[in-house]
Order: sequence, then structure tokens, then C-alpha cells
Amino acid sequence: MSKNCIVFSLLLPLLVACGRGTTGQADSPAPLMLTDSLQKVVSVETVHEAPLNNELLLNGRVSFNLEQVAHVYPIFGGNITEVSVEIGDHVKKGDVLAVIHSSEVADYAKQKKEAEQQLMLAGRNLEATQDMFRSGMASERDVLQAEQDAANARAEQKRIEEVYAIYNIEGNSTYGIKSPVSGFVIEKNVSRNMQIRSDQTEEMFTISGLDNVWIMADVYESDISKVREGAPVRITTLAYGDKEFAGTIDKVYNMLNDESKTMSVRVKLKNEDYMLKPGMFTNVYVECNAEGQVMARVHAHAIIFENGKQYVVYIGDDNRLHAREVTVFKQTETYCYLQSGLKEGDRIIDRNALLVYNALK
Repeated sequence: MSKNCIVFSLLLPLLVACGRGTTGQADSPAPLMLTDSLQKVVSVETVHEAPLNNELLLNGRVSFNLEQVAHVYPIFGGNITEVSVEIGDHVKKGDVLAVIHSSEVADYAKQKKEAEQQLMLAGRNLEATQDMFRSGMASERDVLQAEQDAANARAEQKRIEEVYAIYNIEGNSTYGIKSPVSGFVIEKNVSRNMQIRSDQTEEMFTISGLDNVWIMADVYESDISKVREGAPVRITTLAYGDKEFAGTIDKVYNMLNDESKTMSVRVKLKNEDYMLKPGMFTNVYVECNAEGQVMARVHAHAIIFENGKQYVVYIGDDNRLHAREVTVFKQTETYCYLQSGLKEGDRIIDRNALLVYNALK
């Protein structure tokens, strides 16, 4: 059984109850009323006047959110012994992207061993100096100097340990390149056994999150006055023909591209299930006001079409229900703008209007 049939089965007793009365020996028709019971299965909309909205169609494309892009560069030069990811792979923050064998890391390994030995010697020297001080063979100044040497040795060892932690240095003179953020690998410029330098300008990897994406759209010079920050937009793609993505223009780039002579605008979108892929082409429909035109506006599903005419279920001041003809000037995906039939403050049935309309006939 369809959803409309189920709703109609619930509405029918209510409509019959409020549409019939008993006067004497036979039932006589009575007007349908908006009762408390009926209001539980329909919704009431108050008509408001609103500026007539036109839609401007722009060509757009899905782009990475540059606020979520991280470029990964080498810290030390060396030979790449392992590459763990490919373009398109999803990585988490801290995942190892590549492993590098480096002579520079070997130097840090040497420094670490030296720091450990110096700390051990400084500790022994401090103990010996303290024993000599207690037996009167060393001065307080000698003890202070020994304590300072031990503190310096501990500081040097801590510095080396922090270098190991920051640069992900491992044993065998290797260190791991780890992802600084969670996201997708969108660029990879290295391969196994490749030699790299610490001063190279080209990044090894580029990581970007796709939880949010940017929609960049081009505005021709003749349409610049029609767009503004905060304007609602709806977006369609070739990949998802029946699905629309809603958003608003959050940035207008107030300059023209020298080649295309267009101005760019940006829409930030939450990218659920990673449906939007960077590089996709989009249609961006921007809502813009038509100057000076104000009309009564209702939700599109409140309009009933029959025999080439449009109707709504109107609620009178006494809560009586009437079928009222209206003239639709323009219809969008969400709203209908009415040229006649309703005015500001009128009340109509919104949800399940068609079922109530059929009961009125």
C-alpha cells in the first residue's frame, strides 16, 4: 500500500465526520472544517509576500578545501626504502607514508650515543664529587660544577630524544614520513629507491581532507551585480542527476580572470560519503532577487493542478475549508509565486493538501 493511500485512509474518517451532519431523518451536507483532529494529519501554512526570486545558472567545479590541504616535504636527505601509499588512498593522522634511510639520521644516532655516554659519565662524576665533598676532599664549588655538568648532559639527551620524536627517527639510520592530517593522498612525487634532498622544493606528498569541499563557480561580467555573499544556491552534478546539494555563497572574489574575464565565487559544502569528487563539473543555480517584484509565496506541494488550473485548499476565518483557484506566476523547486488568489496572512493547507482537495469536490 502506498504512503498516500495510508494517509488517505487516516484522513477519510476525519473528513467524513466534519463534512456530514445529522439534521432530522437524513444526513445533510455540511462544510468541511479544520478540526483539531484534522490538524494532526495536515499542516497549516500562513501565506507571506516575498521578493520574486530568479535563478542565475553558473558553471562550477568541485575543488579541494584548501584549508584542509597539507603538503609533506622531506626533513633529511637520503634514499627512500619504502613507500606505503598511493594516490587516492585514505590515511589517518600519524600514518607512515614513506621510510627514508639517511646519513643525516645516522649522525643523530651518533649524537644520541654520545649524549647517553656523557650523561652516564656526568652522573658518575657527580656521585664521586659528592663522596669527596662529604670526606672533605672536594669543595662545594666542585659539587656545583659536577651538578651543572650532569644537568647539561641530561638536557642534551632530552634534546636528542625530542629530535627523534619530532622527526620520527627509527633504528638503522631511518626515519618515517608521517601524515600530518587525516585525508586522502591527492599527490605523490616519490617512489622506492629514489634519492631526495632536504632542500628540495617539490613536496613528497599532498594530503587533503574531503569532509568538506569547495564549489568554485564562474560569473560573467554582465551577471556580477546579480550575485552576493550569502545568496542561497542549489547545485547539481552529472554523476547524481536526481540529487541536489544546497548551500550559500560564502566568498565573492572581487576580481576578474585575465583570460576568461569571469569572476569566481565559492560555496563550501559538507561532503557526506565523499560523494563530491574534486574535478567534477557542476551546475550552480544562484537565487537572486528581481528588483521591485513582491508576490505571495507558498510551498510548491500546496498547489493542486486540475484541468489546466491551479488550486489551493483555503482556510476561512471560521475554519471552513474551500478550494480556491490561484494563478501561479513562477515555480521553483521549493516555492510557487502567486500572481492572484491569495494575499499576505491567508491560511492554506500545506501537507496532504491534495487529499483534502479531493474530499471537497
